[in-house]
Formats: sequence, C-alpha cells, structure tokens
Amino acid sequence: MPVPHRLKCAETWASNEGTASVVDVPGLRVWVHSTPFGPGEAGGDVHFVSVCPSCIVSRIALADVSGHGSAVVSLSAKLRELMQKHLLALEQASLMRDLNEAVLTELDGVHYASMVAAGFHGRRGLLVMTNAGHPPAFWYRARRNQWASFESQRAQDGLGLRGTPLGLLPNVAYDRMIVKPEPGDLIVLYSDGVSEATDPAGKELGRDDLLALIGALDPTSAETLGRQLVERVREFRRGSAPEDDQTIIVLQRLDQTG
Repeated sequence: MPVPHRLKCAETWASNEGTASVVDVPGLRVWVHSTPFGPGEAGGDVHFVSVCPSCIVSRIALADVSGHGSAVVSLSAKLRELMQKHLLALEQASLMRDLNEAVLTELDGVHYASMVAAGFHGRRGLLVMTNAGHPPAFWYRARRNQWASFESQRAQDGLGLRGTPLGLLPNVAYDRMIVKPEPGDLIVLYSDGVSEATDPAGKELGRDDLLALIGALDPTSAETLGRQLVERVREFRRGSAPEDDQTIIVLQRLDQTG
C-alpha cells in the first residue's frame, strides 16, 4: 500500500489524471483511485483535497465534467481557484453557487458538471456534505457495523431550484448534510462511471447493488475497502471495457492520535 502523503497547512492537491493515492488531512485519511476513460491520461473526473492555513478545515471534492478536453481543464482550474477562496469555510454552499456561476459564464455553454464536496472540521469532528447532482455518498458507521446513503438536509436559504448539476441553471441553492463521524467510520464518494458500470450483457450495476456490494467488503481501512471495491467493480464488468471515467474516494475518520 502507498505511504500516505500528509497535506501541510494551506496545501492543495487536485488532479484529473489516473491515480491511486493515499492522502492524510487532520482527522481523516483519504484514499483515491481514478481511472480516466479512453486514450490519454486525463479524464472528465476531477478530484480535489485541501487543508486550510490553520490546519483545521479540510475539503475533499469530486466533480464529474461532461466530456473531456479543455472543459475539464477549465473547470479544474476554476475549482482550485474557488477552493482557495473558500478555504477557511466549513460551509460550502457558497462554493457550489460560485462554481455554478463560473460554469455558466466561463465555459462553452455545452458542458456541465455534477459535484460532491465534503468539508471536515478537524477539531470539532464535523463533516458537511454538499451535493450538486452527483451520486449520493455512502457512510459506514463502525459502531453499528452499518452502511447507508447520505440524505441531505434542506438548506434554509432560497426557495428556487435546488441541487442541480453545475452549469445548467442560474440561482440554484444547494442542500447539505452535517454529521459527526466516529473513528473508524468510512465515507465513499464515487463517480457515475462506477455506479453505471455494465457487465457484458449490458446490465448496469446501479446504486442499490453498489451499496450492497460495498456492504460485503472489509471496512478495516480506507485502503482495504477501496482496493476491494475497485476489484469487485472490475469483476462485475467481467471483461467488459469501462465506458466512462471511474473515480472512487474513501474517507476514513482517524482517532485523535491518527
């Protein structure tokens, strides 16, 4: 297994290239596996990890951009810029709104992106999950030995459209879920290239079966579960080639000495 890279205060790490990496931020271990679809090393999935200058607030984000090429490069650069702007804030609805406006005004009017972002307060142990049209994350509660999907809580501001992918419509509000994971808990983020993987007969894995598949894996660590999940999805395809970028991010809540 790779040795975790511990992000320094104010350090950011972002990529839309293939990777299998382990990154530590205050209170969390972050395991990332990303495989771009098609020729070349870069794909439409963009992952991002950052730590604020005070080493208190960390953010992990996964965006799935429609298409490839310059649109992905543009969104990746804008995501990094806005992450820096909102580095100190645990709440990330403003980040989503700014990104939505940026995709609307700065891209070509054709591309859009779904995105899920997790902000974590290392001292308070609080995690805020915000979703913009992205597949819902899964949460393993070690104390209960139980998996479940994240269900968002309705944000109080705004009465209009909510939670749509970035770049489709203006003035969208974004809901969030606030939880306090315990040491040993795992959270799985993934792109739809994982949940929509197909077998040779064309059967789609689907979110429910993906959750059931994850529930049968070893939750000992982010690395162990992540590697097993990659292998199980590959086995489900049974030789069928991926038809989209595939990214899996597993977060593990560390104890106070982790």
